[in-house]
Amino acid sequence: MTLTVQQPELCLTTEQAFSTIPASTYNYTELADIYNQTRVDYIVPMPMNAKRMEVYVKSYDIDLDASVVAFDADGEMAGVGMLGRRGDRAWITRLGVLPYRRGHQLGRFLMETLIAQAVRGGARLIQLEVIKGNTPAYRLFLKLGFKETRELLVIRRPPGKPLMENPLPQAAVTPLTPDEVQGCLTQQHTTGASWLDETASLLQAGSLKGLRVVLPSGAAGWVVYQQTALQIGYIVLHTPWPARDELTRALLYHLHSLHPLQDTKVENIPALDLRWPVYQEFGYVEAFRRIEMFLYL
Repeated sequence: MTLTVQQPELCLTTEQAFSTIPASTYNYTELADIYNQTRVDYIVPMPMNAKRMEVYVKSYDIDLDASVVAFDADGEMAGVGMLGRRGDRAWITRLGVLPYRRGHQLGRFLMETLIAQAVRGGARLIQLEVIKGNTPAYRLFLKLGFKETRELLVIRRPPGKPLMENPLPQAAVTPLTPDEVQGCLTQQHTTGASWLDETASLLQAGSLKGLRVVLPSGAAGWVVYQQTALQIGYIVLHTPWPARDELTRALLYHLHSLHPLQDTKVENIPALDLRWPVYQEFGYVEAFRRIEMFLYL
């Protein structure tokens, strides 16, 4: 594709001059193509198309005017970085540098540019995640002042009904109405969710469904999730103690009994989540880990 270079503001680095223009200059097809070029050899490529890029931008409040596409001194596209914002929080995402441009300080330039954009927008906190094992990026973020907060799991489950019998056949299971789904998320969704699966992101992603389970003991819990043609995602479990494991088991059993044909992907579960062993009972496996990092301003 042909990229049109406007009149960007130059920033001198130790290597050479880089420049940026707002990501809003491009349509979603072009942005997906730019991003994919930077991730062709990435540890987890996560390719995008125009539709996925549009949904990503809208679901996660990505500010394309504050996000940037970077160019080298010859005017050739060399990298991209995106900035999401809600209130006084910001997050840096979809950061990528073309393979042949790595090692020339462009990643640092992109990060410093996005941090400056966040500061100008009034951010008091900047968040990001780095895939565990991406040591160069992790070290760069530490140098820029980010602090590690926790490890997050990305887990998957192949299609198929649960291999076990109904663990709690006396439990009462009812679907949640759309209003109940929204009510559960806005009233009871616990704090500590990452920006990917906090309530605003889930509601903007849409296509949400839910189930409520009431055990014979009276303990109750719910699951909210997104169903698409091929995949179940954005799973949020509300499973109060002391019936945490029983509620988790019942909810996952009915979820996958109801949707046996869909692959399931769940992102950013805290590695210390005590329900992880129950997920594993239902065939979930760890795909990879992310390290969550915060920069307080």
